[in-house]
Amino acid sequence: MIIITDDFFGENTFKAIQEYCEQDFQIVNIGGKEFSVLQTPEELLPLIQLEGYELTLTFIRNAWKDFDTDLRIHCDYYINNKKTDLASVLYINDSKGITPNGTAFFKHKKYGIKSPENLSKEEFDRLITEDSNNIDSWDKTDYISSVPNRRLLYDANYWHSKYPNIIKEGIRIVLVCFYSKIP
Repeated sequence: MIIITDDFFGENTFKAIQEYCEQDFQIVNIGGKEFSVLQTPEELLPLIQLEGYELTLTFIRNAWKDFDTDLRIHCDYYINNKKTDLASVLYINDSKGITPNGTAFFKHKKYGIKSPENLSKEEFDRLITEDSNNIDSWDKTDYISSVPNRRLLYDANYWHSKYPNIIKEGIRIVLVCFYSKIP
């Protein structure tokens, strides 16, 4: 399940998000990898909430030519030690002056299009450390291009990555959300 919604936010809200992203991002180190992030504005939280799901984590992330260049194919099955059911990416940057990019989905040559629910933590960690940057372990199945104010909502178990992994021109900016089903 991949749901694409264009013009996700109203024009004024989306412009306000773009303006918010003009400030300096913070570099954080997570799992030995550096990311450039901003906190999601509080006023957006009600607009990105999904009925029947808890919003477990959200942030705004950017990448550019010399930063965050790994392919890093992964799934979002566990975020902050919590099972995640859905994930979303909303493209924020304008499309002018930036390398055409988006999100690619992959099929692992052993496990398929998504992480099995019974995958051991050891095997998951091995996949993330050994296979995530080894393109020979994967086949690209889908690619959704970045369009400003386009949101992708997808099963958190799907293998995916930003694509291409190197943004040669401009800055890629996305709003990322993770959701867990409310029991």
